[in-house]
Amino acid sequence: MLTTSDVVAKTLKQEGIEYVFGFPGGEVTSLMDAFRRAGIKFILTKHESAASFMACVYGEITGKPGVCLATVGPGATNMLTGVANGYLDRAPMIVITGQLSTDIYETAVHQQLDLKSIYRPVTKWCATINSENVGAVINKAIHAAVSERPGPVYLEFPSNVAVQEAKSMQNSIPSVKYRLPQVFDVGGYGLSEAVEVVSKSKTPIMLAGLDVVRSVGADKGIIKLAEKLQIPVVVTPKAKGIMPEDHPLFVGVIEMQGDKVIRDFVRKADLTINIGYDITELDKPWDMDAKVIHISSVPNTDQFYPAEIEIVGDIFSILEGLNERLNEDKKWEQKTIDAVRKELYKTITPAVDGLTPYEVVEIIREIVPKDAVATADVGAHKFLVGQMWKTYSPKTFFLSNGLSSMGYGFPAALTAKLLNPDKPVIVFIGDGGMGMYLGEIETAVRNNIPIIAVIFNDRALSLIQMNQERKGIPVYGTSFTNPDYVKLAESFGIQGFRVEATDEVRAAVNTALKSDKLTIIEAVINAQAYRI
Repeated sequence: MLTTSDVVAKTLKQEGIEYVFGFPGGEVTSLMDAFRRAGIKFILTKHESAASFMACVYGEITGKPGVCLATVGPGATNMLTGVANGYLDRAPMIVITGQLSTDIYETAVHQQLDLKSIYRPVTKWCATINSENVGAVINKAIHAAVSERPGPVYLEFPSNVAVQEAKSMQNSIPSVKYRLPQVFDVGGYGLSEAVEVVSKSKTPIMLAGLDVVRSVGADKGIIKLAEKLQIPVVVTPKAKGIMPEDHPLFVGVIEMQGDKVIRDFVRKADLTINIGYDITELDKPWDMDAKVIHISSVPNTDQFYPAEIEIVGDIFSILEGLNERLNEDKKWEQKTIDAVRKELYKTITPAVDGLTPYEVVEIIREIVPKDAVATADVGAHKFLVGQMWKTYSPKTFFLSNGLSSMGYGFPAALTAKLLNPDKPVIVFIGDGGMGMYLGEIETAVRNNIPIIAVIFNDRALSLIQMNQERKGIPVYGTSFTNPDYVKLAESFGIQGFRVEATDEVRAAVNTALKSDKLTIIEAVINAQAYRI
C-alpha cells in the first residue's frame, strides 16, 4: 500500500531531488519517514526560515524545486521569510507544511491557521493534499514551480492524510524540461527592428539581469555580442558571473557600492539593451533617457522602464539571432570603459584606518580559486561584496536581493557547499545577520559542511546607522555586543580566527582552505569604509 506520503516522496525522488530541508513537528513525521525510505536526505536546520533559505538556493542552483518542510502553526509561519525570498528571487520551491487533521480543522482553536491564505501572496500556487488528489497535486506543484518565471508553490498536508492510502498516482510524472520558443515571430519585425536600432546606435550598453541565468548558453551569447560590437556590460547582483568580471568589457554591478559611478556611465548610452532584466532586483526608479530594447523570457508587463522594442522568448536564441544578423563594429573605446572601472574601484576602496571590509574581500578573492562560490548576507557589506567580489561564471555568487533578507547568507552557503562539494564556499556575513542564525553553526558541523564563514564585526547594524546619520537623527538602537567567535568555534570543535590586519586575513584563509570543517573568521573591521 502506498500512502499519500509515499506518493509525494517517490515523485520528488523521481524528479531528481536529493534533499529536503526543514524543522519538523509531529504532524509531518510520517512524511519525513517516506523521504527516508525514498532515499531523500532530510537536512534538519535549527530554524524553519533557514530551511526555506536553503531550499531557495537549491532551486536557484539546480533549476529543480528546492523542498522545505515544517509543521503546523508556528513552524509554518517561521518558514515564510525564506519562501518570500524565493518568490522575489524567482527560485523554484515546493513548500510543505503540516496542517491540522481534517476531522478537527473546522472546530479546532489550538494552532488553527488558514495557512493557504498566509502563503498565497508569496507563492505561485497553493493546494491541500488529500488521498484522492495527491498524484495530481504534487505533479502540478513541480510544473508550476519551474515554469517561467519560477517560484515557490505551497502545499499543506493534514496530519491524518499523510498516512492514508493514496487512491491514485497515475498523474505523478516527471516534469517536462521547459524550453521557450526561440523567438516569438522568428525573423520578424521585432528582431529586424532591433538589429536596425543597434546598428545605428553609437553608444549602446547591455544591462543583463536575473532571467539570463536561467537561459542555458545566454551568458555566452552576451559575451559574443559584446565582443562583436565592443559594447560594455552592466549586470544586476543576481546576474553576477554571466560575464567574467575580469573581462575588459565588464563594467560593474548596478545598485551595489559605487552605484552612482555605474548609473552616470549608463546615462551616457543612447541605447540600453536590457537582457533578462528582472526589475525585482531594482529599488531605484528608472532615470535613463536612452532608447530601450527589452529581451527576456517574459513581456515587459511591469513597465518599470519604457521599451520601444520587445523580443520575448528563449534569451539564448534571441541573442544568437542578433549575433547572426549584426555586423562587427566598435561602439566604445576601450579606454573609456577602463576609466569607468578605475573610477569605480577608487570609489569603493576609500582610505580609512584599520582593517577594511573591502580589503578582506579583495584578499580572499586573490587567494581562493576562480571557481569558488560566495554568498553574501544583507547589511552594509552586501553592497560592497556585491560589487567587489569578482565572479567568473554563473551560479557561483548568491545574495538575497528581491527581498533583501538578513539571515540568508549562512544557509545559502550551506546549500551551495552541498551542491558544490569540491569548491571552496565562502559566506560574507555581518555580525547582525550572524546573530540571527548562530544556531546554524551546529547544522553545518553536524552535517559536515565545511564552508568558510567570514563575519564582519563592527558591533552595529551599520546600514541602519548610516540611514540615521543621513537623516541627522541620533544613532540609537543599532549597536550591540557579540560573543567571542573564536571560543564559540572551539565549543563546536572547529577552527576560529579573529583577524584585525591583512596578513592575519591571509593566514586564516589559507588555513581554512586546508580544513575539512567549517571555519569561522571574525574580521574586526572599520565600518567607516562603508560611508562613501
